[in-house]
Amino acid sequence: MMTHLDSVKGKYAKSDKVYTKVRKTDQLVIGVRLKNPPTNQPPTAGQKTAQDKLAAVAANVKTAFATPETIAQYKADFKKQRRFKTLTGFVFHKEFQKLGD
Repeated sequence: MMTHLDSVKGKYAKSDKVYTKVRKTDQLVIGVRLKNPPTNQPPTAGQKTAQDKLAAVAANVKTAFATPETIAQYKADFKKQRRFKTLTGFVFHKEFQKLGD
């Protein structure tokens, strides 16, 4: 299963600090490189919340791919749309929407 971080493979160096955010124009989850990342500091409350949300979405996507009925429904919906190029990205987006903001 491909995660969001796999989709940005090769775009960032291993030493770069990257976080994800939702682009406001089309609601896609994108990776953004921090220009001057702080070193050796624990995540803030907002960062921890975002990390927990992304972990929950990743777990939901994994569960969706493990359930034949759910993935069949997602495949049918995926074929009706033109916005997403991969089924994994489509499922990630739908699961992210379910959790809300």
